[in-house]
Amino acid sequence: MDAQKLEGLAELVGEIDGEGPPTAEQQQAQQAEQLADAGAREWGLIAWTVGNALAMFAPELKQVYTEDACLKWGESANKVAEKYGWNGPGSLPELGLALSTAALVVPTVALIRMRLKEADEGKGGGVLGAVRAWWRDKRAKKAAEMAQRVAQGVGADGRAS
Repeated sequence: MDAQKLEGLAELVGEIDGEGPPTAEQQQAQQAEQLADAGAREWGLIAWTVGNALAMFAPELKQVYTEDACLKWGESANKVAEKYGWNGPGSLPELGLALSTAALVVPTVALIRMRLKEADEGKGGGVLGAVRAWWRDKRAKKAAEMAQRVAQGVGADGRAS
C-alpha cells in the first residue's frame, strides 16, 4: 500500500514540476548530444580500424585498441574536430575505403607470401604453390626453347640471325 501512495505522489510531483513534452531547448540539446555521439563513433571507427590493421602484425595490440578505448579517442577527436570546424570522417569516404582496403589487403599479401615461401622450401604451399610451380615450369620451358633457338641461330621472331 505504501508503494501505491509513493507512485501517486510521483505523478503529482511530476505534474507540478512541469514534466511533459520536451521544450525546444531540450530538443536541441538532445539533437546535439546525438550528433556528438555519432561523430565520436565515426572518429572512433578510424582508430578501431587502424588498430585492427596493426594487430595483424602485433596481436598484442588487440588489447590496446578495444571498442571502449577507440570510442573514448573518438569522443576527444570529435571535440577537436568541432573546435576547428572539420567536417569529420564521414565526409571523407575515401579514408574509410583506404582503411577498409588495407584491412583486407595486408593479411592477404602476408598469407600469399607465406604460401609462396612454403612452396619455395618444398613444403607444398597448397593451390598457390601448385600454380607457382606450373608458372615456373612454363617459364623454364620457354627459356629452354629460346636458348635452343639461339644455339641454332634463329632469333625470337623466327628469323635467322
